[in-house]
Amino acid sequence: MERWDFVDDRDLQGWKGGCVCMTCLHFAYATDAHCHTMLGCNIRQRQLQQGDHLKKKCKLWAPTWQKEVGWAPEAG
Repeated sequence: MERWDFVDDRDLQGWKGGCVCMTCLHFAYATDAHCHTMLGCNIRQRQLQQGDHLKKKCKLWAPTWQKEVGWAPEAG
């Protein structure tokens, strides 16, 4: 994930509600060699800017199985 570029801001839209990047099936996170958290989208294979995972989504958003059954621990 360290070598991934960032998601183009035009691919994301501001969103209020539970359908943000963090609750998407494709959301991923990792740490770099300096223990900094990196956030990304597995389907786009691009990183997300810090904070975008909490307030933005894209048209590729797909619910996690936890979201489908009414519980998403990653959003807690």
